[in-house]
Amino acid sequence: MIKKLEICTKKPKLRQVIVLNEVEIAGVTYYQLKGKSKLEIQFPKNLVEANNLPIENNKLGITDSLYNRWLEITTKELFQKYDALLYTHFEQLFDIRVKIITSKNLYYAMPSWLYSGGVFIGSFSYSLGSLFKNWESTDELKYNGHLIIKIGGSALSGMNVYTAWDPINNKLVTGNVNRDGINWLQYVKVFRKLSGEKTAGKELNFLQLKELIKTVNINL
Repeated sequence: MIKKLEICTKKPKLRQVIVLNEVEIAGVTYYQLKGKSKLEIQFPKNLVEANNLPIENNKLGITDSLYNRWLEITTKELFQKYDALLYTHFEQLFDIRVKIITSKNLYYAMPSWLYSGGVFIGSFSYSLGSLFKNWESTDELKYNGHLIIKIGGSALSGMNVYTAWDPINNKLVTGNVNRDGINWLQYVKVFRKLSGEKTAGKELNFLQLKELIKTVNINL
C-alpha cells in the first residue's frame, strides 16, 4: 500500500513592522520600516511585491529571515563602525564593567572581535557581559597578570596568540601562553563555556552595541 504524500502548506509566521514611508536610493525604491525595537531598516519594495507580503494599515508582515537579512544590510556600515570604536575604547568599557554585567541592556552586546578558538577546534563567540563577569568572579582567564579577551591557535602545534587587557598599564596587549604546566587550550575551554550562555540576536546585538557607544560617550 502506497501512503499518500502529504505536503505541508503551513505559512511562515510573519512579524509585523510599521511602514513609515518610501525612499528612493540609486534608482531603487525602499520601504522605511520600524519594528518593536524602534530600529529602522530599509527594505526593497520589489521584494514585498515578489513575496506577496501583506501590507495593511501601514503595517507589513515579513518573515524573520527576510527581516534579519535586510537588517544586516542596512546596519552593516554602522555595525562595523561601532565594532572598531568599542575596541579602540576598550579602557572605557573596562571602567564600566560592573554596569555592563548588571545591565540587561548592555550585557549581551557581542562585538565581532569577541571570539576564540583555532584550527581543528572551531570558533566560539561570547558577550561582553559574560567576559567581564568571568573576570570579576574567577581567575580562569588570567595569565601573567593579563586578563585574556580572546585566544586562538593550533591544537596540533600548540602555537597560540592572545589579546588581553593589562589592568596595571591600562592597555591592550598581545602575547602567547608558553609557561610550563599551562596549556592554552584551558582558556579556549572557558570561552567555549561562555559561548554557551544566552546570546542576543542581530537586532538586539546592534541595539546593545549602540547603547554601549552612548553609555561610554564615544563620539561617532
